[in-house]
This record gives sequence, C-alpha cells and structure tokens, in this order.
Amino acid sequence: MDDQFNIFKDANSRFEGAICKSEITTKYFPTLVIPHNFRGGCVRYYQGIDMTGVVTEVDIFFPNVKTACDCIAACLTASASCTNWVWKHTGNPLDGGRRSCTLYSSPNLPSGVILDYNLALSSGFQLLQDANNPQVGGGAPITALANGQPDPFGVSGFLTQDANGLLYC
Repeated sequence: MDDQFNIFKDANSRFEGAICKSEITTKYFPTLVIPHNFRGGCVRYYQGIDMTGVVTEVDIFFPNVKTACDCIAACLTASASCTNWVWKHTGNPLDGGRRSCTLYSSPNLPSGVILDYNLALSSGFQLLQDANNPQVGGGAPITALANGQPDPFGVSGFLTQDANGLLYC
C-alpha cells in the first residue's frame, strides 16, 4: 500500500475534540466505533450551525432531553431512521424557552438542489410539513438564541450505521 496517500496517519487525534465523551460510549452503544485509547464521544458535529434537513423530523423537548448529549443519544437510539440531529432553540412554545432536540433522516441540501418527494411511494419517514415539500436547498442556518442572536452552544451533527451495524458519530 502506498503510504503517501494515507491522510489518516493521525486519525485518532480527531477524537481529542470529541463532544459527549462520557455520555456517548460503547457501554451505552456497544456498536459505536471509537479509537481504542478513547472512552467515547462524537467527532462529526458543527458548533453553531444547523446542518440538518427536513425529512423524518422528530422534535424532542425538555425534560425528555436536557443536553446536546441527550440529543445525540436519541439519534443513536433511532439509528434506523435518524442520521442528523440538532440541539438548538426552535421558538416552539413546547420548548419552554429552552434548547430542544430535533432528529432528521437527511442533511441540509446545498443551494443548487431541490427535492420533490413522492409521498405516495415513500415509506419510513414522518409526514413532511407542506412547506418542506419540495425541499429547497440553501445555506445551513446559524443556531440562534431565543432572542434571535447567534447561539454559540447550539450544535448539530450526523451519524451513520454501516452495513455491519457499526455506528459512527
């Protein structure tokens, strides 16, 4: 193998910036893939950005989720239908002014993409809100505080499950 193309020589160092290292572990998610020298955590996240899409939108509010780590755990628990999560203020009266968790099965589409879903032939997702079909791509929104100012502690991320059932976040 030609090592000059190995861009992963120090891949374990990316876990130094992982979030939720104590909450998202193989103890709770036995098929979670993490380096041997780390306890847990997720490295696929975006601070202050909502990179989620609109398909299979599931909203979870306090007290069912209290932290971003609870939100990630909810997505990992629903890995057959969730690939993206966001922890942010939604302005929904049900969140009581707190951040809430939304789970999705698709990422934010780029601005040059529009998807029109044939709901009659689709399965395995929650009904789309009328305003979300067709789904129009655009820049990923900034997470915001209840007052509309940018929220530096809002966070979104993604996970995937491979063909062998292993989870990556």
